Amino acid sequence: MSRPMRGRTVKRTGLLAVPLLLMAVATVPTPAFSAPASHPTAPAAKPGGPTPTPPWETVSLEKIKLPATVKNASSPAYSKDGKHLLFFANIDADPAQNPDPNRGPLHLWIVGTDGKGAHCLSCGTDEPEVGEAEQPGLIAPFPDGKRAFYGPYGDPRVLHCAPSILDCKTATTYRIDQSGARPGGGVVPPGGAVTTPSLNGGGASSPKLSPDGNYVAWSDFRSDSVLNMVIAKLEFAGDKYVVTNPRVLNPAGPTSPTDPDPRPWSESSGLFELKSFADGGRSIVYVQVGGGASGNPDLWKVDLRTGERTRLTAYPDWEEDMAISPDGRSMYVGVNAQRRHYFDWAALMPFRGFFDASWVGAMAITQVSSSELRSCAQFASSLLPADGDRDGNLVGQVIAPYDGGDIRETTQLHGWPIWSHDSTSVALSTQSLSTLGAGPELLVAHFNRAPSKPKPVVSSAPGAWAPTPDQYHGAIGAKTTVTLKGLASGTVTVKYTAPLGNAQPNELRATYVGYSDDGKSFVDGTQVVQRGGTTVRLINNLTLRGEHTGSLDGDITMELAARPFKVIGSQTATYDGTTVTGPQPLDERCEDNRDVLPRPTELDVDTTRHGTSVVVRVTAAYDGAGADQQGTDSRPVRGAIVRIGGETATTDRNGRAVLHPRNGRQTVEVDAGASFLPARVTLS
Repeated sequence: MSRPMRGRTVKRTGLLAVPLLLMAVATVPTPAFSAPASHPTAPAAKPGGPTPTPPWETVSLEKIKLPATVKNASSPAYSKDGKHLLFFANIDADPAQNPDPNRGPLHLWIVGTDGKGAHCLSCGTDEPEVGEAEQPGLIAPFPDGKRAFYGPYGDPRVLHCAPSILDCKTATTYRIDQSGARPGGGVVPPGGAVTTPSLNGGGASSPKLSPDGNYVAWSDFRSDSVLNMVIAKLEFAGDKYVVTNPRVLNPAGPTSPTDPDPRPWSESSGLFELKSFADGGRSIVYVQVGGGASGNPDLWKVDLRTGERTRLTAYPDWEEDMAISPDGRSMYVGVNAQRRHYFDWAALMPFRGFFDASWVGAMAITQVSSSELRSCAQFASSLLPADGDRDGNLVGQVIAPYDGGDIRETTQLHGWPIWSHDSTSVALSTQSLSTLGAGPELLVAHFNRAPSKPKPVVSSAPGAWAPTPDQYHGAIGAKTTVTLKGLASGTVTVKYTAPLGNAQPNELRATYVGYSDDGKSFVDGTQVVQRGGTTVRLINNLTLRGEHTGSLDGDITMELAARPFKVIGSQTATYDGTTVTGPQPLDERCEDNRDVLPRPTELDVDTTRHGTSVVVRVTAAYDGAGADQQGTDSRPVRGAIVRIGGETATTDRNGRAVLHPRNGRQTVEVDAGASFLPARVTLS
């Protein structure tokens, strides 16, 4: 029997689960800024040839025990000194007065990485209230060691500690006034292809602090773009913090209702959510659904100085909530559905979309907008190289596989603060599948790698390419019909009928006729989104021909007015011989989830004798790699412990270990950490 869905709505977007306000609220000169250096592109080739594929790593998981009085210990982040963890706990401060154990004031705690000295920092200050304990908010330390940025997803605060966070004798929590990023009372004047005013509904979704502590970035809800990624200067005004000089980080929209370039129409109508700062503050990483990869939640990076964008992931399924390591070499991905067929029914067939924001947000609400819904999601935190999955060909190494019990590892949302300063460890978060809150302990993953130096911290000031909120206009706010030529051949005719938030029934339609951006593969057919009140319907009848072949055939209705949310219908996607259908009904997914959550992967162990020496090679493989999900990502395992008799050796980056056991029949034992099953083979 599946558990009944409680359907509680919380202020958490996790893939852009857009609040219902934009589904129901009525909507109320061309920008004079320099254009970014280029449109979003795939990663550029590096001088000297391709970057070597890194080996799998051995991971050890450490559980940090806390006092029995600490409940729902969630979302840890490293402190400035790297020897402590900041985390949330005891959301329900008074069970006698509050029967909901997952609702109450947001308490910020601190504990040493050795498990000693756990205590509350923010208790007794002006703490915000939150509606869940599994993912209650965000944390980041300021570089001065005296302040911490924390709070729920739409209401960030700053905690001042005197004399320091580590010795907090006096604590004060200050609010952040974000009105400076919403001039005109939230009404955005017309511009670009948008001929009527747009509405800025605020929201400050998933706010993040820059490593230098001088900037804050978040995503605001807009009727012409759904989510606008915004960065602004953070300043203390005595009784509160304020933001100044806001800039928008989304891809540029069309310059006019007749702009002939398909890219700004497509890219500005995708769905975005800002995820973290990276490269010492030089870059922002974010999730995007749309543009040249309609229906595919991918991770991207934008250089704040130049506006240059790089696509990091391309696997045809859901990937978000990420953090690049301080040394710039590795990437933690908190929501990774690779190989688990969660969202590939939407993402498998690649094509350029022109209004993804109009339906993806509604679908995300039905999938991940509460602790209950996320408990049924087949996500797993994973490790990739910092440049991503390399066109979907690399599979993320599962960091903390599910062990079959009540506690599962769940995604981390803080971004860069989850990494240790030397890039050897990641602080993880957990969820109880029975209470839906967090677990009683903190969880840290340690990688068997040499410590490294972080990239220097630099200013996160955006360059002149980034417009102000009033200068930005996304294509979703247009009311027009435009025919656009493919970058190589063919056409697409797109009908935009009304900005998001318009309560009247309306329809968006894209008709493709031999549309191609590369001159090799061609799209034909129609995509339609119908909206009315809190109901969204997606209809696809598309085919792909040429070098690659595929199709999308579906009719899905998302009903958001009542709890539990309803998803009616399905879609079948094909691509180069692969066929998938979804989404899986929610009750089935909840019932099957413990069976689907990833477990440790098997090792492959080969042994070869060379005289008195034995060479042991350890590898592992994940299937389902590649754009067609038919490939295999096989790599050597670095750092595995190999034992033969009383002798022990560790594998190098090629997965090799050399031992000198006595002659005769012996057992080779291999331990490669939490990601992999131990292995035993017989040495003849």
